[in-house]
Amino acid sequence: MIIPDFWDEHKEKRRLPNGRQATITRFGWSEFTQKEAKELAVKRVDEAFKQLAAGEDVERREKRVSYNGSDGVPIREEVVQYHGEAVVTRNLYGSLCLNTPNVLFADIDFYNVHLKQRISAFWTYILMIFGYLHYYFTPNLIYNFSWNVLGVELQYYTAKYLNEINPGLLVFGLGLILWLIIKSRNGGPYGSDKQRGEKSTAMAMAPIKEFSELYPDWHMRVYRTPAGLRVMVMHDVFSPNDPVVQEFFEALETDPQYVWMCKRQNCFRARVSPKPWRVLSDDIEQKLNQGVWPVDKDLLAERKAWVDAYDTAAGNFASCHFIEEVGSGSVNDTCETLRMVHDDYCKTDELGLKIA
Repeated sequence: MIIPDFWDEHKEKRRLPNGRQATITRFGWSEFTQKEAKELAVKRVDEAFKQLAAGEDVERREKRVSYNGSDGVPIREEVVQYHGEAVVTRNLYGSLCLNTPNVLFADIDFYNVHLKQRISAFWTYILMIFGYLHYYFTPNLIYNFSWNVLGVELQYYTAKYLNEINPGLLVFGLGLILWLIIKSRNGGPYGSDKQRGEKSTAMAMAPIKEFSELYPDWHMRVYRTPAGLRVMVMHDVFSPNDPVVQEFFEALETDPQYVWMCKRQNCFRARVSPKPWRVLSDDIEQKLNQGVWPVDKDLLAERKAWVDAYDTAAGNFASCHFIEEVGSGSVNDTCETLRMVHDDYCKTDELGLKIA
C-alpha cells in the first residue's frame, strides 16, 4: 500500500525506431520530496518508450484519477492522518477513508442481498403481465381440460369450474400467488422502513454466520452502514491476496469492484465519515470540485472552506453503528488498535446519531 504526499507528471515526445513519433505521459510520486516524484515520472516515461520500441502495447497517457486509477499507480488522495501503517485520506468527493495494508474490512450492500429476490419478483411480474395480455386478447378462449384417468367425479368438477376459466387468468393468478409468497418471506423492498431494515439486516447476517461456522476461529465485528453492513475481522491480519480473503469476500458477496481494488492497491479500505450529499445543506456545494489531489494552489483556500463546512456538518452524523460480534472473540493487537481508530472516526457507539 502506497499513498504518497508528492506527485508530478512528465510528458515527452520521441521518434521511434520505425520513424513514427509518439507522446507518452506518466505520473511520478514520492513519500518524501517533489524532486523524487519528478524523477520517477521521467523514469516511467523512459520505460514506457522502451516497451513501445520493443513492440509492446503501451498506454500513451495515464488517467488522472484518485483511487481506482491506472494499473500500478498508488492511491491519489490527500493524506489527513497516519495511524501506524494505516492512513486516513480524503477521497474525491470529500469523505474520509481509512486505508490499511492488513486489517480486513468488507461491506455488504443490501441491494446485492435482495438481488435474487428482485429477480424472482421480476418473473412473477412477467407471469402476471403475460396472463393478463393472454386473457385480454383471447377473452373467449376456455381451458379444454379433462381428468379421464382420475375418475368421473373429479372430471365433473374440473369440467364445471376449470373449463370455464381462461388460461390467462390461471397464469395471472399463479404469478400473483408467487409474488405474495416473496413479499411475505422478507421485507426487501416492501414494508415499513423499520421492517425493511430489520429483515435486510437479518438476511445480510446469514452469510456472515455461515462463514463463522466454517471458520470458528475467526472473530468478526459487524456494523450497520446506511446501505448495508460492514464487517471488520479482528482475530488476525491478512494480505489482500490471501486465498482465504477471497473466500471471505465471495461468501459475503462483497462488491466485486472493492475486491478488485483491494488487490490492485494492496490494501483494505473503509469510509469513516459521511457522504457529503447526505449531510450538507442545499446552500453548500455538496461535492469537491477541485479535481484529483493535489489541487492547484489557487484552489486551496476554496477547498479549505468546503472542508470546514463539511467537517462541521459531518460531526452531527455517524458513518456506521456497531451491531454485534460473531465468532471466537480472539483479538489481534494490530486489529484492536485500528478498531479504536475506526470506531472513533465513525462514531459507532453514538446510537443517537443518524448514519450517513
